[in-house]
Amino acid sequence: MKHLSVWFGLLSLLAAAPVSSPVPGGVVTIAVPKPMQGEKMRFMDRRGVVYEKNGKRYAIFPIPLDAKAGRYFIYFENRKRKEKLEAVEIEEKRYAVQHLSVKNRRKVNPAAEDMIRIKKESVRKRRDKAFRTGSMPDVDFVWPVSGEISSPFGLRRFFNGQPRSPHKGIDIAAPEGETVVAASDGYVVDAGDFFFSGNLVFIEHGQGLMTLYAHLSRIDVEPGERVRKGDKIGLVGKTGRVTGPHLHFSVLIDRVYVDPMLFLDGPKDAKRVNREE
Repeated sequence: MKHLSVWFGLLSLLAAAPVSSPVPGGVVTIAVPKPMQGEKMRFMDRRGVVYEKNGKRYAIFPIPLDAKAGRYFIYFENRKRKEKLEAVEIEEKRYAVQHLSVKNRRKVNPAAEDMIRIKKESVRKRRDKAFRTGSMPDVDFVWPVSGEISSPFGLRRFFNGQPRSPHKGIDIAAPEGETVVAASDGYVVDAGDFFFSGNLVFIEHGQGLMTLYAHLSRIDVEPGERVRKGDKIGLVGKTGRVTGPHLHFSVLIDRVYVDPMLFLDGPKDAKRVNREE
């Protein structure tokens, strides 16, 4: 298999966007040689997303935010064997710290009745994130809304001085009521009101590639609905745990949050498509 590993490495230099960003919260993008297209590939025990561009096939693998720096391998496996394909060096990255002040203290320190709801919603979210179809996704995302990035991915966050989990998406500042669109074609896995996320929409785009749209003032899609890139799915709001109106936008691959900016390109207004018009 050494000849295949060398070919695999050379082809990785030709990979299309999203380009590799071998850091916690990043992705590894590789070109897939034809003999491998029927095999199952894994990286850090996660499945990747295979897509086609310009007649060639590529795979994107997620890197968890808590990944440690070091050397890891992409594997392929079937019923007979598991073999290393390519080594990937994960680099260390320290994300910035953000301190936020939330007026509604229950959104920082939930009451007992809130915790009952939060636990139920956690189970619901885990189920939603595990949803996976076999379709090949379109990974050329459009911006879900026009606006400036007010909070980038990976921030180590403190709410009212208390440490909380890292920021697993980007916050796009936009006026309340601004139209939010689907970043790519997909299937609406879930949509509803959540304690921390407010009005939230989950869209699966194929092979476990998923986008989340949080804090909406209104949801305009229903679970089970299929949407196209640029379709209206709701309106910007300030529901859930927020300090003001904005869209929280997340991207997951096989249940792992990765930096959405790796999937977005160019000026925000230039990439937006709105099928409502």
